[in-house]
Amino acid sequence: MDERIFGRTKGGDSVLRRNFWVNVFDGALFAFGLSLASQQTVLPVFVKHLGGGNVALGLIPVLWTAGFNFPQIFVARRVQKHAKKKGMFLKTAIIQRLPWLLLAIVSFFVIDRVDSSVGVILFLSLFTLAAVAGSINFPLWFDLVAKLTPVDLRGRMLATRNLAGGILGILGGWIVERVLEGLAYPANFGFLFLLAILAMTGSYGFLLCLREDTDSVVTTPVKRKEFWRKLRTIIRHEGNFRNFLLSDAMLIAATMAGAFYTISFIERFSLADSYAGTFTVVMMTTTIFGNILFGPLADSFGHRLNMVLAASSTLLACLIAILAPSVTVAYIVFVLSASTISLSGISRLAFVAELCPEAERPTYIALANMITAPFVLFGIIGGWLADAYGFTIVFVIAGLFSGGSLLTWLLFIREPRRMNINTAIESASW
Repeated sequence: MDERIFGRTKGGDSVLRRNFWVNVFDGALFAFGLSLASQQTVLPVFVKHLGGGNVALGLIPVLWTAGFNFPQIFVARRVQKHAKKKGMFLKTAIIQRLPWLLLAIVSFFVIDRVDSSVGVILFLSLFTLAAVAGSINFPLWFDLVAKLTPVDLRGRMLATRNLAGGILGILGGWIVERVLEGLAYPANFGFLFLLAILAMTGSYGFLLCLREDTDSVVTTPVKRKEFWRKLRTIIRHEGNFRNFLLSDAMLIAATMAGAFYTISFIERFSLADSYAGTFTVVMMTTTIFGNILFGPLADSFGHRLNMVLAASSTLLACLIAILAPSVTVAYIVFVLSASTISLSGISRLAFVAELCPEAERPTYIALANMITAPFVLFGIIGGWLADAYGFTIVFVIAGLFSGGSLLTWLLFIREPRRMNINTAIESASW
């Protein structure tokens, strides 16, 4: 397996291999932890137990996306002036994990002692804190990963990372089933959060093993006013990046459907809460097989193709969620939802990384996340619509957004690798 992964790269030395596998094992354990507190399957059931309604369910993706994306632009400005990233990255990685520990403590000792409305607010507050903590860490992580991984290996690294996470995620889904069945509320969710933080702590141990032997390209620090002016210039003059932002915004808006899949099927087919674990297993199994395909696909044909498939998967998931006559058919929704998550995880930011100069990579990544993040607010609208008209209207609107994203990818966004080849040919001809 090692030779198949590194055989096509020029930099298949020991440090590259070491960093590759460290990133894989870190991601696998972190994904395992998140599978025990899945936004798509576990947390909606937890919020329902807390007494939260559909608006609270809709807030799950809203708070995560907003909290995870908005602060990044303020971190990116600082990241670019550091030649070494690892030290700062390890500090923020500790902060990233602390809110999950607080969630476990609160679930064990606080939730059943407070009013339901207070419990919902407390959970959503800590969940938002987890998102913000991840946002502080993310620009450092992505820039370090891009620095340590050659461009023709990134797709395979992210796919292998997600693949390993999917394998552990199947175990996570099984654990969710057993814990929700075997323990009383709220200790069952507290135990899941505790297991999640233990897995995340294990992933941190691998991060300590990363090797950063070379300095990063740094930019001269600019004043805040100049920095914001530069952001406007990027948006104004980079047409392909601007079209990406449009498509990405619509796909993020379409994620409003994800928070309602589990609850809608539990209610429609009168299922037990433990089905949250079954749906998690389906998603993680899909992640395994999807990443075997999607990583090499991106390395061979570019990340644009993966994003076209991500928009298509979301559109199909919404259609099937509307029409599913049985639980068996409903499983396909989670297959498609997991495919979208895998495709976007591999290719969304990797696409942006190929659009921009190396030194400005954190700025482009953070700018993309900051601009498109507000569209997750459609999740709140989705909660109101679900209360008033049922889940079907939510899936219809999400399907329209994903369809718009698909058309934008197909008609208006070019593959950066092809653009670079054309530029090189034109320069050579000149």
